[in-house]
Order: sequence, then structure tokens, then C-alpha cells
Amino acid sequence: MRQNRRQQLQNELFTAGANAAEIKELLPIASKLKLLEDNNTSAVGEREKENRWLKIVKPVSFSALGLALGMYLVIIAQAALPTSVLYPVQKFSDHIAVSIHSQYRASVMMKRAQQVNQLVANHTDSKQVLATLADYTSEASAYKATPHTNYAALEYCKTNLMQALATATPNVRQAILSSLQSLGTT
Repeated sequence: MRQNRRQQLQNELFTAGANAAEIKELLPIASKLKLLEDNNTSAVGEREKENRWLKIVKPVSFSALGLALGMYLVIIAQAALPTSVLYPVQKFSDHIAVSIHSQYRASVMMKRAQQVNQLVANHTDSKQVLATLADYTSEASAYKATPHTNYAALEYCKTNLMQALATATPNVRQAILSSLQSLGTT
């Protein structure tokens, strides 16, 4: 077998234009090239295995990173006030949570009432306060329609709205009173 390889190399060198003296000098070098080719082939195989591994690991890593960042964003958004750019994230995540577990609506309703109180205390623009009050009223109406209504949660909301009522501007005060009356909590 080795003789066949040697003969094949001699023929290739002759075909390439080498004379007998050059073939004699080049044959040992050409024989070693095959060894280098075999080593290079195994290195290519290892690189291909690495590339296959990276093709799997990279998307999984980026997906995990995206999921972690998304979860972090949702957690941070839970403390956001309606004046924050994260408030839409909070509303969206609250909506998803309520659709998964309907009893979470009480927490959302209490959070909205507390936000109304904070916005009034911070002297926020009345449009923003009224929009948050509308969100609260919507959540409270849906909550009161559920069979597992917790009246302590409604009292918590009423207390927050009554505190807001004390310092609210006249048009916001009227909207809070209207909300409390429509929910039957005055």
C-alpha cells in the first residue's frame, strides 16, 4: 500500500513537470504532505463539531437572554406609575396575569386605586389621573362581577380614593365621586 502511494506521488510530480532529480528530492516532502492533510482533516472535523455546537448554543443563549431581560422588564414595570414609559408594559403584564389567574384582578384593582392616589398627591396632570381612574373603574367593575369578591380589597380601594378626593382638583374630585357612586362604594 505504501508503495502504491509512493508510485502515485511520483506520477503526480512527473505530471506536474518535475524531472527525475527533482522527484527524488520532492518525494519525501510530498509523502509528509499526506500526513499533514490527515491532521488537517481531523482539525476540520473538530471545527465542524464546534460549529454545529455553536449553531445550537447561540440561539438558545440569545433566547434565554431575551427571556431574562423580558422578565426583568416586567418586574421593573410593576412599580411604574402611569406617567412612566413602562406603564404600558405594566398594563399588558397585568392583563396577561388576570387572563391566566382571574383572582389577580383584585391586586390590579388595588394597584390602580393606589396609583390614582399617588398621581393626585404628586399633582399630576388631570388627564393622566382621569385615565388611571378610568382603568381603576373598569377593573373594579369587572372585579365586583366575580363571585369571589373580597370586600377588604374594595375597602382598600375606597380608602385610597377617599384620600385622593381630599386633595384633588375639582374635575378630578367629581370623577372620583362618580366612580365611587357607580361602584356603589360611597
